[in-house]
Amino acid sequence: MTATRQQAEAAADQVPGSKLSARLYEPFLWLGEKTGFRRWRQKVVSGVSGSVLELGAGTGLNLAHYPAGLDRLVLVEPDFHKAGILATKPAPAGVEPEIVRAPGEMLPFEDDTFDTVVETLVLCTVADPEATAAEIRRVLKPDGRFLFMEHVRSEGPRLGPLQDRMEKTWMRIADGCHCNRRTVPMLEANGFEVEVTAEQDKFPMPPVARPIVSGIARPIGDSTPAPERGPAPDGDAAT
Repeated sequence: MTATRQQAEAAADQVPGSKLSARLYEPFLWLGEKTGFRRWRQKVVSGVSGSVLELGAGTGLNLAHYPAGLDRLVLVEPDFHKAGILATKPAPAGVEPEIVRAPGEMLPFEDDTFDTVVETLVLCTVADPEATAAEIRRVLKPDGRFLFMEHVRSEGPRLGPLQDRMEKTWMRIADGCHCNRRTVPMLEANGFEVEVTAEQDKFPMPPVARPIVSGIARPIGDSTPAPERGPAPDGDAAT
């Protein structure tokens, strides 16, 4: 059964968050945004169309990159304080976003509602990534697309084990973020065909938050061919 808006908001109230962490969110990401994240966000978000849901919209760092004239734009953010900041950000031309407070594991929308779901740096933080993936797949139309940007666990023989050891420390530093999630295999195990379109491990971010990947995931059964893997944004070579 689909959750109601009231049920989702009650669940969102249980998600950790504070006024201080909301205010520090953009300063914490400042260096990454200046040196690459902003270009990656633009490339991911500019590809949306139709009816769009953004999961974990935070304080609105993606808003400036949405194209004009979308049919619908729903911004889901569980944190009360981040949602308040989000509401102050300018919207794309011709679009009036709906802000909905809900956790990723409980989206208050009917099945097959959205053409596109977007998330950037969210699956690293949700409490239950598998349940969140199931909800994304449920609310996507059968021919819909899930566009994502994430930092993931390295497969390197040194960095990967370091991320495992540092996970709990990094969660305290980075507001609940997990530095060692294998997001692409998780999506593949939960009903998606995934095309990684770019990967980069040379961001000026702490090593535990690398590499960064972006991609397109489609519900299994969609026959639309996946795009060819291309270069990382701004000319950085995909690896």
